[in-house]
Amino acid sequence: MHSTDPRYLNTGQEICAMTVTSLLILLLSGFFICCPAQNNIEPANQQASAEARKVLDYLKTIQGNKMLAGHHVMYGRLKDRDLGYIAETTGKYPALIEFEAGIFARKYHEDYTSVQKQLVTDAIAYWKAGGLIAVCWHWANPLESMNTYPGTKVKFDIEAAFKEGTPEHKAMIKDLDVTAEMLKELRDANVPVLWRPLHEICGGWFWWSMQGQENAERLWTFIYAYYTEHHKLNNLIWVYSFSQEMRTDWLPAMDCIDVVGVDIYREGQQDQRKNFDTVSSVAGTRPVALSECDAIPDPDVMKERGFMWNWFTTWHGRWLRKNDPGYLKRIYNHDLVITRDELPNCK
Repeated sequence: MHSTDPRYLNTGQEICAMTVTSLLILLLSGFFICCPAQNNIEPANQQASAEARKVLDYLKTIQGNKMLAGHHVMYGRLKDRDLGYIAETTGKYPALIEFEAGIFARKYHEDYTSVQKQLVTDAIAYWKAGGLIAVCWHWANPLESMNTYPGTKVKFDIEAAFKEGTPEHKAMIKDLDVTAEMLKELRDANVPVLWRPLHEICGGWFWWSMQGQENAERLWTFIYAYYTEHHKLNNLIWVYSFSQEMRTDWLPAMDCIDVVGVDIYREGQQDQRKNFDTVSSVAGTRPVALSECDAIPDPDVMKERGFMWNWFTTWHGRWLRKNDPGYLKRIYNHDLVITRDELPNCK
């Protein structure tokens, strides 16, 4: 069984040595082209790639000042449909696109694998074109042979999954390993990923939140350790996202989280200061994002209310189209909203 505790204790001397070494590496790699030194923040994973560090520090520089335009594109032709609509309507592309790791197909068969490969190809292309990449995961019950959205709501015994030799443990590890291989392809292409597993973790409707706070926290911490220690996925920026209930006491140890977000679909709640403040109250210095939404919050309203999400991510298809075309164009061309063409070079 791999270690489930990603936390490490360092002496003061070790921390100082790590800091000096990190600064030298960043200087030599041209880091400061992207981000000013005073805004640098340490990622949860001390082995994070140079690109992941650059992206995370850039997010910190815009926090409270501007907001990235983001969109969840699913994968395959759904991506092209939505991005085409956004470009045609606004003349712009999102600064950030989020892919779906939960391929809705029979697990590990040819169609599943081909979609994964296409996702990797599309993500690399968007990164090379100057955009940022995020990936979330609608993870169906690991014992299900089909990965489907309804399968995310089929109860899975998390406690059994932590016992080696059980069917639950084998299935969980298999799913984690297959998804890790996809993320490794992005790592090897030097693509940093805003990685958002177990989203809406405190909602109670997905299997990872059905068995209470303790099991949800344990699962998050296990995935973090398994991916950073075992799979060496140092290109991941760890995004923890609440459901709209925002049960902030569900947070695991903050040393395995880089960004804190919330998914909000309730009408009129996306630009409410109280929602930002609730998430911000536990985020510390971490960026705070509207990690899913249908209605895009108005930057003018947010500025008036004294806050700004780090980014918004509209959901695909009909959820995106809830935003009037004229409004969508205004948002994407707003001075306070950053689109792909306005991003700095974080390569």
